[in-house]
Order: sequence, then C-alpha cells, then structure tokens
Amino acid sequence: MEKLTLVATSRDTETKLSTIRADKKVPAVVYGHKITAQAITVGASDLLKIFRKSGKTHIIELNLDGKKQDVLIHETQRAPVSGDFIHIDFFAVSATEKIHVQIPVHLIGTSPASVQGGLIEQNMHIVEVKCLPKNLVDAFEADLSRLENLGDSLHVKDLGIDTVKFDILSDLESSIVSVHLPKGVAEDEVVAEVAAAEVPSVQDEKKAEKEAQAE
Repeated sequence: MEKLTLVATSRDTETKLSTIRADKKVPAVVYGHKITAQAITVGASDLLKIFRKSGKTHIIELNLDGKKQDVLIHETQRAPVSGDFIHIDFFAVSATEKIHVQIPVHLIGTSPASVQGGLIEQNMHIVEVKCLPKNLVDAFEADLSRLENLGDSLHVKDLGIDTVKFDILSDLESSIVSVHLPKGVAEDEVVAEVAAAEVPSVQDEKKAEKEAQAE
C-alpha cells in the first residue's frame, strides 16, 4: 500500500472550533493503542487529499508535533451542504495487534449473463475482517466473469480472501453480487430475444444470396 503522511498539530481545547475552521484547519482527535486521547488539528486541504486515497482502510502516518504514529481514519463529520470536513477521529494502531476494519468490495470483469439481459446487483459493499495493519488492502475484488448464468451469485466465501492474513467476520454465505432479470421480464422472453438476434432472418438470407449471385 502507498505510504501516506499527514501533518498534525496539538490544539488547545479552549480554542473555538469555528476559529480553527476559519483558519482552514479541521479539528480532530487521535486515540487508540496505548495512547491518551489528544485533541489536534490538520490542514483541511491536506486532509482532503489524503482521504481521497486512504478512505477508512489505509494506514496513515500521522506526524504529530514531530512524533510519528500510524493511524486509521475512524469517524468523519462533514458539513451537510458543502461536504467539508468539520471533525475527524483518528484511531492509533499497533503493528502487532489486529484491528477490526471494513474493506470495500470492488466489482471487476464482465458477466456472461449480461448478454442474456441480466442485471448486476451488488448486495454487499463491504466485508468486515480483523487483520494486522500490514495486511490491510484497499479493496477485495469480486470477478463478475464468474456469473455465467441468470440467477448466479458470488458470496463472501467466493472472494478468495486469504484466511491466514484475515479473520473474516462477515457471514461467508452472504451474497456479494448477483445477476438476475429485470422485474416483470420472464426468462423465456429474454432467451427468445437472444435466439432471434443470433438467427438470420429469411429476408437477410435472401439479400445475402442475391449479393452473392451479383458477384
């Protein structure tokens, strides 16, 4: 995983939060592994750049007053209209202790069932696991090419997650993604449409025959 670094500064809890935000900084707190919770600030623009890459599953090296601490973004609060960050919770992690995280699931590939008119529906967007910080990944991948027929599904157990590195907390039988017909469409109708598209019409055959004779 790409190394991400964010500079932070201790803050006086007596300082008004509105003053901090007006200075283009975001009030935050860092807590977690064997450390006392500490109020801090981070630059708003720097935080935005880091968050776009890290989300909540990427280790960030927090440089706090010259001291380095590996953290995850645990909770975020954003302004309802502008979407600007107004508060962040950072969780300090230890290299030797497993952490409970939610890893996003990304869909890759193309389902052969799509040519039958099937619709892809993602039923789960995250998988909960416990792992050491060094084993964190940005996402697990679900390969849609394995959905060959209408009604097929991929489950958590089908993601090929390394159970040596990850303790899977989500139900292994939970459906991640499935392919099905649109509501109100019968399967035999779709099959007939596909077959009709694959078989040349009589008119097409006559046209091809005339073109061949003309040559």
